[in-house]
Amino acid sequence: MNVTRTPAGLSNEHIFHSSEAVVYVEGGESSRTTVPDASTDVLFWRGLFDKFVVGHRFHFKPRCGKQTLLALADGIADGTISAVIVCLDRDHDHLRGLLRATRVLYTCGYSWENDVWSADVVAEAFYSVCGVDRTSVMVRTPVSAAFAQFAKRMRWPVYADVLAALCNDSVIPGGNLKCITPAGGGWPSIDSRFLFDCVRMARMRTAGVALRLPEGATVELWRDICGHVLSYFCYRMLADLLKRHSGQNISRYLADAVAIRVSQELMLPDVLRHHQAQFTRLNDR
Repeated sequence: MNVTRTPAGLSNEHIFHSSEAVVYVEGGESSRTTVPDASTDVLFWRGLFDKFVVGHRFHFKPRCGKQTLLALADGIADGTISAVIVCLDRDHDHLRGLLRATRVLYTCGYSWENDVWSADVVAEAFYSVCGVDRTSVMVRTPVSAAFAQFAKRMRWPVYADVLAALCNDSVIPGGNLKCITPAGGGWPSIDSRFLFDCVRMARMRTAGVALRLPEGATVELWRDICGHVLSYFCYRMLADLLKRHSGQNISRYLADAVAIRVSQELMLPDVLRHHQAQFTRLNDR
């Protein structure tokens, strides 16, 4: 019998791992998988636990998609499940209200990618894997210029995407990466025409629906952009720089892992405040 199928089983699972709690994150193949696949989400959340919850032992477990974890989070919130922590991508859930429970943690931005990737992280990730002299090979200027172009061309589509989320739609379905050109490789750029078509199609699908942000809600580009789009754009920059200066390739999984490690010291102020606050509540539980 799978002990994790009942509230009692879930609450006692940490004993089998000699840990204080089991930390469930997104990723992995299936809720029925005996040994789940490794998940980049584990790298991200484990790094935060190591940073903010020092001296405690947790067992990290990727468990498929968000709906699986939301069911666990409901059990945590109503008190039927203990010794379990659930870590979730925020997505656009803040528009309708996040689940408030001490042992339910959210990313600050749309997903963990938003909390990790920035221009500083791209540059530092490059230097951490490429043995070049920093003063001779300066990459921050082209990276900053690429981020500026990204912001200019993505600002309105991201705002439209947040509005579309109010009626369970999206401007860039599933984080479609066709908005990043050229396809396949090379220094990335944002395809404004593709995005214009995406916005136009979304408007057609939501025709006649009055879409307004909830009172007090705002849209912030780097926080609310689909994380897959942001991380792929940054990966493309890192991969191109590495290929150009060392002739080496890097997988997207490894690029994300390097960025997660680097971001622990380069966390943006609003991201740092967000995680400090929720981990403080967790420590005080």
